[in-house]
Amino acid sequence: MDQKEFLHFLKHKMPNHPSYEIVPRPYKNAKGVDEIITLMRTHWDLVAWLESNAEIKFSEWVVHCDKHPHEGMTLSHQLMYWLWFEECERFRRGMPTPNPYPPMGYGGWTDEYHAKASSS
Repeated sequence: MDQKEFLHFLKHKMPNHPSYEIVPRPYKNAKGVDEIITLMRTHWDLVAWLESNAEIKFSEWVVHCDKHPHEGMTLSHQLMYWLWFEECERFRRGMPTPNPYPPMGYGGWTDEYHAKASSS
């Protein structure tokens, strides 16, 4: 999925709610050049929460993901997935999360993820 397809996905497949507003922010990529990272507000809220609790340094995630791209994902898409996965794992393990409810898509993910893990 290229950036245009990713933005179309965010605009047309996500709920029409203020927490899903699309927000672009510049971050330095692996080459030290500003790159626009486009995430939904809910993900930026998670970034702020994780950073305020000294759980992550998002700027380091940006550089890492830029150095290790995932096939078929833009940098923003990969970061959004990492954030979603982090929140799912925290919720599953009973660790603190910024919300008392699981992230959207958690139910199906946890079943599929653990079925694959147990069969390995």
